[in-house]
Amino acid sequence: MTIRSESTTTKKVFIPLLIVALLSTILTGYASSVRAETAAPQLPTFDIPALSEEHKASPLPNVIVVATGGTIAGKASNNDPTNFQSYAAGTYKMADMVAQLPGKNKIADVSTYQFGNKGSSGYSMKDLYDLSLAVDAALEIYDSAVVTTGTDTMEEIAYFLDLTVQSEKPVVVTGSMRPWDVIGTDAPANLYQAIKVAGSGKTKWFGTVVMLNDVIHAAREVTKSNSHRTDTFETPMFGVLGYVDDAAVRMYRLNARALKAGQADWKTPFALKNISKDNLPIVEIVYSYQEAGGGAIRALVADGAKGIVTAGTGAAGISSKMSAARSAAIKDHGVTFVSTTRTGSGTITGGGNGIIAGDNLNPQHARIMLMLSLAFSNDFATVKNWFETVGTQDIKVDVPETPVTPVTPTPTPTPTPPVEGGTGGSGGNVPNKGQVSIGAGSAGTLGLDDSVTVSIPAGATKEQMLLSIEKLTETGGIVEPSSKRVSSIFEILKSISADFFVPVTLTFKFDTALIKSGQTASVFYYDEVKKQWVEMGGTVKDNFITVQSDHFTKFAVFAVDKKAEEVPSFTDISKHWAEAAIKEAVASGIVKGYEDGTFKPNKTVTRAEFSVMLMGALKADGAGSALAFADNDKIAAWAKEAVAQAVKADIISGYPDGTFRPGANILRMEMVSMIASGAGLTLDPNATTSFADNKDIPVWAKGAVKAVSDKGIIQGRTGNIFAPKATATRADAITVIMNMLKNK
Repeated sequence: MTIRSESTTTKKVFIPLLIVALLSTILTGYASSVRAETAAPQLPTFDIPALSEEHKASPLPNVIVVATGGTIAGKASNNDPTNFQSYAAGTYKMADMVAQLPGKNKIADVSTYQFGNKGSSGYSMKDLYDLSLAVDAALEIYDSAVVTTGTDTMEEIAYFLDLTVQSEKPVVVTGSMRPWDVIGTDAPANLYQAIKVAGSGKTKWFGTVVMLNDVIHAAREVTKSNSHRTDTFETPMFGVLGYVDDAAVRMYRLNARALKAGQADWKTPFALKNISKDNLPIVEIVYSYQEAGGGAIRALVADGAKGIVTAGTGAAGISSKMSAARSAAIKDHGVTFVSTTRTGSGTITGGGNGIIAGDNLNPQHARIMLMLSLAFSNDFATVKNWFETVGTQDIKVDVPETPVTPVTPTPTPTPTPPVEGGTGGSGGNVPNKGQVSIGAGSAGTLGLDDSVTVSIPAGATKEQMLLSIEKLTETGGIVEPSSKRVSSIFEILKSISADFFVPVTLTFKFDTALIKSGQTASVFYYDEVKKQWVEMGGTVKDNFITVQSDHFTKFAVFAVDKKAEEVPSFTDISKHWAEAAIKEAVASGIVKGYEDGTFKPNKTVTRAEFSVMLMGALKADGAGSALAFADNDKIAAWAKEAVAQAVKADIISGYPDGTFRPGANILRMEMVSMIASGAGLTLDPNATTSFADNKDIPVWAKGAVKAVSDKGIIQGRTGNIFAPKATATRADAITVIMNMLKNK
């Protein structure tokens, strides 16, 4: 096997953030585009090696090894190859290690990125924040990633990556129990096999996995069980995911994340690009034992701990003194606790005020989960819910729908067509009605002809229930004379009082002939307490409208006046630093979201995509210049008009080799150059910027960088650097474009 490596120099930018916007006059142009008091996180940049032309042309998978050091890169003391336990961890560079792997039967095209080179315990949680972002940055380029670490805290590093890496591509963590240069070392074999697992693609959607000793484990479940043995990593209770046997990578079970492949909830809530590393709180672990005192808890609270994991005896029991100290910490300091067991395996349930059950997470895994949860929310209910969903990773299997016997409605005279204030029916008739029994946890559907359909998803209730629908033929005085009802009134009931665990879907048919110009259909439910109709909205398709509900009562469809065009409610921009700018840009028609209901604010932007955004913001019209780029055929149809308009407006001109490179991620210096041209700014050809990395800004870009930054359209990053060759995200692009429009 010939594995090609590309050595790079570790380059990390450490960042504080959370800037309070004190004077709007000072922060004009930027503060308006972020949340009221919080600036965009100043994210680190990474010199991830680009794919070589050789690798691009190769049919083999592209794997990058992100190295952090550890025993796998260790050098035996005194150059003695029998020093298994005496060595200097993190000595050898990964590029040199990869180059030493056997060259027969090439399995992947491999590049390397040297993130760091020390033992795993030497990394801080802020370092892991950077490591996770580096892995995500690498996966924007490569098919998969191997992360090498020391084994002492490997399970914590792996679980941190599992919870925070946003890419679905394979991430394989490996290391070794013996240093690289001793006899009988497991280091080269583990590195080789990890590359094989990553390149196979078989762990895509699994989240982060750990592979040592030819065994593949889920990061959430794996633990180190022995201080010296090469088979130290085990998965208690659940067992391994798979094995590496010769050339084959064999997966024998799916974890809960893999079962969510392609679904919107596959990603965890912990997208690190939305927070600063300074948001990571102090979270500690205390160990219970016979007559354990409460001093450890009190000391950790005094030291600033916002969360504490208790490693209890048996089923998470702690001593009376520890319990008293825990209660005081919750009451007096608002500390959040998670209960786990010191036994090494077993499920913990229960919990209470300020206390969350850790399920079967071991203490060190629970600490990572609690730290990230508290970094993203200080609401106890939210954190508890994350532990019960993201942290628990319980597998849910769809239950086949309960067979439904078609309901034949009781015949009634044809109702009078609905009119404003009318009842839509005549009294004295037997109402149309249907019902069905739905098993505990089962899915089911009930409908009355095509007037209404109720769909119960699997897992909505843990009890068997009777679902009924009745079409009311009399309004009973609950419809106001001024209302514009366009459907019958339906009373939907269930035989159990418990709320649904999962919202149910209701679909109603309505009369489109009664919808006037400037109106649309909307579902309402009747509030029996307040005696009024409450609007729910809904999604309209032809003459049907669909809405989700967590309760049952009376429902009807009414005609309502259309509201001003609303910005779609994206599922991934809540509390994002660019949320306001994104909503404003979408409302202005400058950019759109994705069909799955997301905006993907942290996704990098290509040159073609930015051209479309910018020309849309500038409201360019008319034909553009004829395109004469050498790679015209690579410019997608949806982008050609905008690119042509940008060429005509002298906003873009392409590269010296005659290409446009539409699919390349746009660099900050390129984005600023286009913004300066689009805004019509006057550029100084001899400009010098005040950024610390001014020397790294090409001469052709300095005038634009200075002009745009002087206008407040774009800001530098922490350390007063501009980072000209860093890529831009969709959130970055939109923020800069909206600032440009406000400064024109």
